[in-house]
Amino acid sequence: MMVSKPKRAEDDTVYLGRQPIYGPDREVRAYELLYRRAGGDTVAHVRDGDGASAQVMLQAFLELGLTAVTAEQPAFINHTRRLLMLDPILPADRCVIEVLEDVEPDAETVAAVRRLKSAGYRIALDDFVHRPEMRPLVELADFIKLDYRALGDRGFSEQVGSLKGGKARLLAEKIESEAEFHWCRSLGCELFQGYYLRKPEMLAGRRIPNNRLSVLSLLAGCTDLETSASVIAAIIERDAPLTYGLLRLANSALYRRRSEIRSAAQAVTLLGMDFVFRWATLLSLAGHDDCPTGYLEIALQRARMSELIAPLHTASPQEAYITGLLSTLDFVLNAPLKELLEPLPIDNRYKLAIVAREGTLGAVLDAVTAYEEGRWLPDENSPSMSRAYWDAASYAATMIAEMRVGVGRSQRRAHVTE
Repeated sequence: MMVSKPKRAEDDTVYLGRQPIYGPDREVRAYELLYRRAGGDTVAHVRDGDGASAQVMLQAFLELGLTAVTAEQPAFINHTRRLLMLDPILPADRCVIEVLEDVEPDAETVAAVRRLKSAGYRIALDDFVHRPEMRPLVELADFIKLDYRALGDRGFSEQVGSLKGGKARLLAEKIESEAEFHWCRSLGCELFQGYYLRKPEMLAGRRIPNNRLSVLSLLAGCTDLETSASVIAAIIERDAPLTYGLLRLANSALYRRRSEIRSAAQAVTLLGMDFVFRWATLLSLAGHDDCPTGYLEIALQRARMSELIAPLHTASPQEAYITGLLSTLDFVLNAPLKELLEPLPIDNRYKLAIVAREGTLGAVLDAVTAYEEGRWLPDENSPSMSRAYWDAASYAATMIAEMRVGVGRSQRRAHVTE
Protein backbone atom coordinates (compact mmCIF):
# COMPACT_ATOMS: atom_id res chain seq x y z
CA MET A 1 0.00 0.00 0.00
CA MET A 2 2.87 2.39 0.68
CA VAL A 3 3.76 4.68 -2.20
CA SER A 4 7.54 4.77 -2.47
CA LYS A 5 9.39 7.80 -3.76
CA PRO A 6 11.81 7.21 -6.64
CA LYS A 7 15.38 8.23 -6.03
CA ARG A 8 16.90 11.23 -7.73
CA ALA A 9 20.54 11.29 -8.71
CA GLU A 10 20.80 14.33 -10.96
CA ASP A 11 21.80 17.81 -9.91
CA ASP A 12 18.74 20.07 -9.92
CA THR A 13 20.72 23.31 -10.06
CA VAL A 14 20.40 25.52 -13.14
CA TYR A 15 22.95 28.13 -14.14
CA LEU A 16 22.63 31.33 -16.11
CA GLY A 17 25.31 33.77 -17.20
CA ARG A 18 24.62 37.50 -16.99
CA GLN A 19 26.87 40.20 -18.48
CA PRO A 20 26.10 43.92 -18.12
CA ILE A 21 25.78 46.27 -21.08
CA TYR A 22 26.96 49.76 -20.17
CA GLY A 23 26.21 53.27 -21.38
CA PRO A 24 28.88 55.88 -22.14
CA ASP A 25 29.09 56.88 -18.46
CA ARG A 26 29.43 53.20 -17.42
CA GLU A 27 25.91 52.98 -16.08
CA VAL A 28 24.22 49.57 -16.57
CA ARG A 29 21.68 49.87 -19.39
CA ALA A 30 20.87 46.19 -19.93
CA TYR A 31 22.08 42.63 -19.37
CA GLU A 32 22.84 39.92 -21.88
CA LEU A 33 21.72 36.52 -20.62
CA LEU A 34 24.07 33.66 -21.48
CA TYR A 35 23.63 29.91 -21.56
CA ARG A 36 25.65 28.00 -18.98
CA ARG A 37 25.50 24.23 -18.65
CA ALA A 38 27.45 23.83 -15.39
CA GLY A 39 28.60 25.89 -12.44
CA GLY A 40 32.24 26.15 -13.51
CA ASP A 41 31.53 27.18 -17.11
CA THR A 42 32.98 30.47 -18.30
CA VAL A 43 31.84 29.96 -21.89
CA ALA A 44 28.60 28.60 -23.30
CA HIS A 45 29.56 25.08 -24.62
CA VAL A 46 26.47 25.14 -26.83
CA ARG A 47 25.61 21.86 -28.54
CA ASP A 48 22.10 22.83 -29.61
CA GLY A 49 21.37 26.50 -30.24
CA ASP A 50 17.59 26.09 -30.06
CA GLY A 51 17.80 24.25 -26.76
CA ALA A 52 20.33 26.66 -25.26
CA SER A 53 18.24 29.74 -26.05
CA ALA A 54 15.05 28.04 -24.86
CA GLN A 55 16.71 27.12 -21.57
CA VAL A 56 17.93 30.70 -21.07
CA MET A 57 14.37 31.99 -21.48
CA LEU A 58 12.85 29.40 -19.16
CA GLN A 59 15.54 29.93 -16.53
CA ALA A 60 15.23 33.70 -16.69
CA PHE A 61 11.45 33.72 -16.57
CA LEU A 62 10.49 30.70 -14.52
CA GLU A 63 13.27 29.02 -12.58
CA LEU A 64 15.23 32.07 -11.45
CA GLY A 65 12.62 34.75 -12.10
CA LEU A 66 13.20 37.68 -14.44
CA THR A 67 12.90 40.26 -11.65
CA ALA A 68 15.76 38.49 -9.84
CA VAL A 69 17.85 38.28 -13.02
CA THR A 70 17.31 41.93 -13.97
CA ALA A 71 15.09 44.12 -11.84
CA GLU A 72 14.58 46.98 -14.30
CA GLN A 73 16.97 46.74 -17.22
CA PRO A 74 16.00 44.84 -20.37
CA ALA A 75 17.45 41.41 -21.06
CA PHE A 76 19.20 40.65 -24.36
CA ILE A 77 18.46 37.01 -25.26
CA ASN A 78 19.95 35.14 -28.23
CA HIS A 79 17.43 33.85 -30.76
CA THR A 80 18.07 31.16 -33.32
CA ARG A 81 16.13 31.11 -36.56
CA ARG A 82 13.66 28.60 -35.13
CA LEU A 83 12.95 30.72 -32.05
CA LEU A 84 12.42 33.81 -34.18
CA MET A 85 9.45 32.04 -35.71
CA LEU A 86 7.77 31.74 -32.30
CA ASP A 87 6.06 34.42 -30.26
CA PRO A 88 8.12 34.98 -27.08
CA ILE A 89 6.70 34.38 -23.61
CA LEU A 90 8.74 37.29 -22.23
CA PRO A 91 7.03 40.70 -22.22
CA ALA A 92 8.21 43.09 -24.92
CA ASP A 93 9.23 45.78 -22.44
CA ARG A 94 11.65 43.42 -20.70
CA CYS A 95 13.21 41.54 -23.60
CA VAL A 96 15.53 42.48 -26.49
CA ILE A 97 15.55 39.82 -29.19
CA GLU A 98 19.13 39.27 -30.31
CA VAL A 99 19.36 37.78 -33.81
CA LEU A 100 22.39 35.51 -33.96
CA GLU A 101 24.98 36.13 -36.63
CA ASP A 102 24.44 32.73 -38.30
CA VAL A 103 20.74 33.42 -39.00
CA GLU A 104 20.37 34.01 -42.74
CA PRO A 105 18.46 37.21 -43.61
CA ASP A 106 16.06 35.53 -46.03
CA ALA A 107 12.45 36.55 -46.59
CA GLU A 108 11.10 34.29 -43.85
CA THR A 109 13.56 35.63 -41.27
CA VAL A 110 12.85 39.24 -42.18
CA ALA A 111 9.10 38.60 -41.96
CA ALA A 112 9.51 37.01 -38.51
CA VAL A 113 11.62 39.92 -37.24
CA ARG A 114 9.16 42.44 -38.67
CA ARG A 115 6.31 40.64 -36.87
CA LEU A 116 8.22 40.72 -33.57
CA LYS A 117 9.05 44.39 -34.09
CA SER A 118 5.39 45.22 -34.70
CA ALA A 119 4.55 43.40 -31.45
CA GLY A 120 6.75 45.87 -29.56
CA TYR A 121 9.98 43.88 -29.22
CA ARG A 122 13.33 45.58 -29.69
CA ILE A 123 15.73 43.89 -32.09
CA ALA A 124 19.50 43.52 -31.81
CA LEU A 125 21.83 42.10 -34.48
CA ASP A 126 24.69 40.12 -32.96
CA ASP A 127 28.28 40.12 -34.28
CA PHE A 128 27.22 42.26 -37.20
CA VAL A 129 29.24 42.44 -40.42
CA HIS A 130 27.75 44.55 -43.20
CA ARG A 131 26.46 42.75 -46.28
CA PRO A 132 23.94 44.12 -48.81
CA GLU A 133 21.43 41.38 -47.95
CA MET A 134 21.48 42.49 -44.28
CA ARG A 135 19.84 45.84 -45.15
CA PRO A 136 16.23 44.76 -44.33
CA LEU A 137 17.32 43.61 -40.86
CA VAL A 138 19.42 46.75 -40.31
CA GLU A 139 16.32 48.84 -41.00
CA LEU A 140 14.41 46.91 -38.33
CA ALA A 141 17.20 46.85 -35.74
CA ASP A 142 17.23 48.92 -32.56
CA PHE A 143 20.75 47.79 -31.64
CA ILE A 144 23.68 46.56 -33.72
CA LYS A 145 26.51 44.75 -31.91
CA LEU A 146 30.03 45.03 -33.32
CA ASP A 147 32.69 42.60 -32.10
CA TYR A 148 35.88 44.63 -31.58
CA ARG A 149 38.08 41.57 -31.16
CA ALA A 150 36.91 40.00 -34.40
CA LEU A 151 36.92 43.20 -36.49
CA GLY A 152 40.08 44.93 -35.25
CA ASP A 153 40.63 48.71 -35.40
CA ARG A 154 40.22 49.10 -39.14
CA GLY A 155 37.33 46.69 -39.57
CA PHE A 156 35.49 48.15 -36.59
CA SER A 157 35.89 51.69 -37.92
CA GLU A 158 34.65 50.62 -41.36
CA GLN A 159 31.57 48.96 -39.91
CA VAL A 160 30.74 52.03 -37.83
CA GLY A 161 31.13 54.17 -40.93
CA SER A 162 28.78 51.98 -42.96
CA LEU A 163 26.10 52.27 -40.24
CA LYS A 164 26.30 55.99 -39.56
CA GLY A 165 23.04 57.80 -40.15
CA GLY A 166 20.98 54.72 -39.33
CA LYS A 167 18.39 54.44 -36.55
CA ALA A 168 20.08 51.60 -34.67
CA ARG A 169 22.27 52.28 -31.65
CA LEU A 170 25.76 50.80 -31.93
CA LEU A 171 27.02 48.46 -29.21
CA ALA A 172 30.75 47.73 -29.00
CA GLU A 173 31.39 44.28 -27.55
CA LYS A 174 34.53 42.43 -26.47
CA ILE A 175 36.08 45.63 -25.03
CA GLU A 176 39.26 44.69 -23.12
CA SER A 177 40.98 47.98 -22.23
CA GLU A 178 40.32 51.58 -21.27
CA ALA A 179 41.81 52.77 -24.55
CA GLU A 180 39.44 50.55 -26.56
CA PHE A 181 36.47 51.85 -24.56
CA HIS A 182 37.36 55.49 -25.23
CA TRP A 183 38.13 54.87 -28.89
CA CYS A 184 34.83 53.07 -29.58
CA ARG A 185 32.97 55.82 -27.76
CA SER A 186 34.74 58.47 -29.87
CA LEU A 187 33.54 56.70 -33.03
CA GLY A 188 29.91 57.07 -31.93
CA CYS A 189 29.13 53.83 -30.09
CA GLU A 190 26.52 54.35 -27.36
CA LEU A 191 26.65 50.98 -25.57
CA PHE A 192 29.58 48.84 -24.41
CA GLN A 193 30.22 45.30 -23.27
CA GLY A 194 33.37 43.34 -22.52
CA TYR A 195 35.56 41.62 -19.95
CA TYR A 196 37.36 44.88 -19.20
CA LEU A 197 34.11 46.46 -18.09
CA ARG A 198 32.77 43.36 -16.38
CA LYS A 199 32.98 39.63 -16.92
CA PRO A 200 29.78 37.57 -16.99
CA GLU A 201 28.58 36.55 -13.54
CA MET A 202 26.99 33.24 -12.71
CA LEU A 203 23.45 33.03 -11.36
CA ALA A 204 22.12 29.79 -9.94
CA GLY A 205 18.64 28.50 -9.19
CA ARG A 206 16.65 25.31 -8.91
CA ARG A 207 15.56 23.54 -12.06
CA ILE A 208 11.93 22.60 -12.46
CA PRO A 209 12.14 19.16 -14.12
CA ASN A 210 9.68 18.50 -16.91
CA ASN A 211 8.46 15.02 -17.65
CA ARG A 212 9.09 14.60 -21.35
CA LEU A 213 5.91 12.54 -21.64
CA SER A 214 3.83 15.32 -20.10
CA VAL A 215 5.43 18.07 -22.17
CA LEU A 216 4.98 16.26 -25.47
CA SER A 217 1.42 15.36 -24.55
CA LEU A 218 0.75 19.03 -23.81
CA LEU A 219 2.38 20.08 -27.08
CA ALA A 220 0.32 17.53 -29.00
CA GLY A 221 -2.86 18.86 -27.40
CA CYS A 222 -1.99 22.47 -28.18
CA THR A 223 -1.34 21.70 -31.86
CA ASP A 224 -4.69 19.95 -32.26
CA LEU A 225 -7.17 22.64 -33.34
CA GLU A 226 -10.05 20.61 -31.90
CA THR A 227 -8.57 20.51 -28.38
CA SER A 228 -10.45 22.68 -25.90
CA ALA A 229 -8.96 24.79 -23.13
CA SER A 230 -10.44 22.40 -20.57
CA VAL A 231 -8.62 19.45 -22.14
CA ILE A 232 -5.32 21.38 -22.11
CA ALA A 233 -5.89 22.29 -18.47
CA ALA A 234 -6.56 18.63 -17.68
CA ILE A 235 -3.23 17.62 -19.27
CA ILE A 236 -1.39 20.19 -17.16
CA GLU A 237 -3.22 19.13 -13.99
CA ARG A 238 -1.86 15.59 -14.38
CA ASP A 239 1.68 16.83 -13.81
CA ALA A 240 2.87 18.58 -10.63
CA PRO A 241 5.83 20.48 -12.18
CA LEU A 242 3.68 21.68 -15.10
CA THR A 243 0.97 22.87 -12.72
CA TYR A 244 3.54 24.57 -10.51
CA GLY A 245 5.29 26.19 -13.47
CA LEU A 246 2.11 27.47 -15.09
CA LEU A 247 0.82 28.94 -11.82
CA ARG A 248 4.15 30.72 -11.30
CA LEU A 249 3.99 32.10 -14.82
CA ALA A 250 0.36 33.15 -14.54
CA ASN A 251 0.88 34.87 -11.19
CA SER A 252 4.19 36.45 -12.14
CA ALA A 253 4.54 40.17 -11.50
CA LEU A 254 5.12 40.45 -15.25
CA TYR A 255 1.50 39.41 -15.87
CA ARG A 256 -0.31 41.28 -13.13
CA ARG A 257 -3.90 40.28 -12.50
CA ARG A 258 -6.54 41.76 -10.25
CA SER A 259 -6.95 38.43 -8.50
CA GLU A 260 -4.74 35.38 -8.05
CA ILE A 261 -4.93 32.52 -10.52
CA ARG A 262 -5.46 29.38 -8.47
CA SER A 263 -5.82 26.56 -10.98
CA ALA A 264 -4.49 25.41 -14.33
CA ALA A 265 -7.96 25.86 -15.84
CA GLN A 266 -7.99 29.52 -14.81
CA ALA A 267 -4.46 30.02 -16.12
CA VAL A 268 -5.23 28.50 -19.53
CA THR A 269 -8.41 30.56 -19.86
CA LEU A 270 -6.79 33.86 -18.88
CA LEU A 271 -3.42 33.44 -20.58
CA GLY A 272 -4.86 31.79 -23.67
CA MET A 273 -4.07 28.66 -25.64
CA ASP A 274 -1.46 30.49 -27.71
CA PHE A 275 0.57 31.40 -24.62
CA VAL A 276 0.39 27.81 -23.33
CA PHE A 277 1.53 26.53 -26.73
CA ARG A 278 4.55 28.88 -26.69
CA TRP A 279 5.41 27.75 -23.17
CA ALA A 280 5.08 24.07 -24.10
CA THR A 281 7.26 24.62 -27.17
CA LEU A 282 10.00 26.17 -25.04
CA LEU A 283 9.81 23.28 -22.61
CA SER A 284 10.18 20.85 -25.49
CA LEU A 285 13.11 22.73 -27.05
CA ALA A 286 14.88 23.11 -23.72
CA GLY A 287 15.39 19.35 -23.67
CA HIS A 288 15.68 18.76 -19.92
CA ASP A 289 16.19 15.21 -18.74
CA ASP A 290 12.98 13.33 -18.15
CA CYS A 291 11.36 13.47 -14.77
CA PRO A 292 10.85 9.72 -14.10
CA THR A 293 7.36 8.44 -14.80
CA GLY A 294 7.32 7.14 -11.22
CA TYR A 295 7.11 10.71 -9.95
CA LEU A 296 4.22 11.46 -12.22
CA GLU A 297 2.33 8.35 -11.21
CA ILE A 298 2.70 9.13 -7.50
CA ALA A 299 1.53 12.71 -8.05
CA LEU A 300 -1.49 11.66 -10.09
CA GLN A 301 -2.45 8.95 -7.63
CA ARG A 302 -2.26 11.29 -4.63
CA ALA A 303 -4.16 14.05 -6.42
CA ARG A 304 -6.95 11.70 -7.50
CA MET A 305 -7.29 10.06 -4.08
CA SER A 306 -7.44 13.49 -2.45
CA GLU A 307 -10.21 14.45 -4.84
CA LEU A 308 -12.19 11.28 -4.12
CA ILE A 309 -12.09 11.48 -0.32
CA ALA A 310 -12.64 15.26 -0.15
CA PRO A 311 -16.39 14.88 0.63
CA LEU A 312 -15.49 12.85 3.74
CA HIS A 313 -13.87 16.02 5.09
CA THR A 314 -16.36 18.54 3.60
CA ALA A 315 -13.63 19.84 1.30
CA SER A 316 -13.83 20.89 -2.36
CA PRO A 317 -12.83 17.97 -4.62
CA GLN A 318 -11.17 20.35 -7.14
CA GLU A 319 -9.17 22.10 -4.43
CA ALA A 320 -8.27 18.75 -2.86
CA TYR A 321 -6.93 17.54 -6.23
CA ILE A 322 -4.68 20.61 -6.55
CA THR A 323 -3.53 20.20 -2.95
CA GLY A 324 -2.64 16.56 -3.48
CA LEU A 325 -0.82 17.33 -6.72
CA LEU A 326 1.26 20.20 -5.31
CA SER A 327 2.07 18.22 -2.18
CA THR A 328 4.34 15.98 -4.28
CA LEU A 329 6.62 18.84 -5.31
CA ASP A 330 9.17 18.12 -2.59
CA PHE A 331 10.37 14.87 -4.13
CA VAL A 332 9.50 15.81 -7.71
CA LEU A 333 11.63 18.96 -7.49
CA ASN A 334 13.95 17.65 -4.77
CA ALA A 335 13.50 20.64 -2.46
CA PRO A 336 11.58 21.45 0.75
CA LEU A 337 7.90 22.11 0.16
CA LYS A 338 7.95 25.33 2.15
CA GLU A 339 10.74 26.70 -0.05
CA LEU A 340 8.88 25.81 -3.22
CA LEU A 341 5.47 27.07 -2.14
CA GLU A 342 6.63 30.35 -0.62
CA PRO A 343 7.05 32.26 -3.93
CA LEU A 344 3.86 30.79 -5.42
CA PRO A 345 1.02 33.31 -5.03
CA ILE A 346 -1.81 30.84 -4.47
CA ASP A 347 -4.44 30.89 -1.76
CA ASN A 348 -2.76 30.53 1.62
CA ARG A 349 -5.10 27.64 2.44
CA TYR A 350 -3.16 25.44 0.02
CA LYS A 351 0.15 26.33 1.63
CA LEU A 352 -1.17 25.73 5.16
CA ALA A 353 -2.74 22.45 4.09
CA ILE A 354 0.44 21.15 2.45
CA VAL A 355 3.04 22.41 4.91
CA ALA A 356 1.14 22.37 8.22
CA ARG A 357 -1.83 20.06 7.43
CA GLU A 358 -4.25 22.78 8.50
CA GLY A 359 -7.91 23.11 7.52
CA THR A 360 -10.14 20.69 5.67
CA LEU A 361 -7.65 20.40 2.81
CA GLY A 362 -4.93 19.58 5.32
CA ALA A 363 -7.14 16.86 6.81
CA VAL A 364 -7.66 15.37 3.33
CA LEU A 365 -3.93 15.36 2.61
CA ASP A 366 -3.12 13.94 6.05
CA ALA A 367 -5.53 11.07 5.49
CA VAL A 368 -4.18 10.31 2.01
CA THR A 369 -0.52 10.29 3.04
CA ALA A 370 -1.33 8.18 6.12
CA TYR A 371 -3.04 5.61 3.88
CA GLU A 372 -0.15 5.66 1.39
CA GLU A 373 2.38 5.04 4.15
CA GLY A 374 0.41 2.35 5.93
CA ARG A 375 -0.33 4.54 8.98
CA TRP A 376 -4.09 4.57 8.45
CA LEU A 377 -6.07 3.25 11.42
CA PRO A 378 -9.24 1.41 10.32
CA ASP A 379 -12.52 3.22 11.00
CA GLU A 380 -15.93 3.65 9.40
CA ASN A 381 -14.34 5.32 6.38
CA SER A 382 -11.97 2.42 5.63
CA PRO A 383 -14.00 0.98 2.74
CA SER A 384 -14.17 4.41 1.12
CA MET A 385 -10.44 4.92 1.59
CA SER A 386 -9.64 1.55 0.07
CA ARG A 387 -11.85 2.19 -2.98
CA ALA A 388 -10.37 5.65 -3.39
CA TYR A 389 -6.82 4.30 -3.22
CA TRP A 390 -7.35 1.66 -5.90
CA ASP A 391 -9.44 4.00 -8.05
CA ALA A 392 -6.60 6.54 -7.85
CA ALA A 393 -4.02 3.91 -8.78
CA SER A 394 -6.08 2.95 -11.84
CA TYR A 395 -6.59 6.61 -12.72
CA ALA A 396 -2.85 7.31 -12.60
CA ALA A 397 -2.06 4.35 -14.86
CA THR A 398 -4.79 5.37 -17.32
CA MET A 399 -3.62 8.97 -17.48
CA ILE A 400 -0.04 7.92 -18.22
CA ALA A 401 -1.31 5.60 -20.96
CA GLU A 402 -3.31 8.48 -22.47
CA MET A 403 -0.23 10.67 -22.41
CA ARG A 404 1.71 8.04 -24.30
CA VAL A 405 -1.04 7.97 -26.94
CA GLY A 406 -0.87 11.76 -27.23
CA VAL A 407 2.91 11.65 -27.62
CA GLY A 408 2.60 8.98 -30.30
CA ARG A 409 0.18 11.15 -32.26
CA SER A 410 2.50 14.14 -31.90
CA GLN A 411 5.51 12.19 -33.12
CA ARG A 412 3.58 10.73 -36.06
CA ARG A 413 2.38 14.23 -37.00
CA ALA A 414 5.95 15.53 -36.83
CA HIS A 415 7.16 12.63 -39.00
CA VAL A 416 4.56 13.36 -41.64
CA THR A 417 5.38 17.07 -41.81
CA GLU A 418 9.17 16.70 -41.95
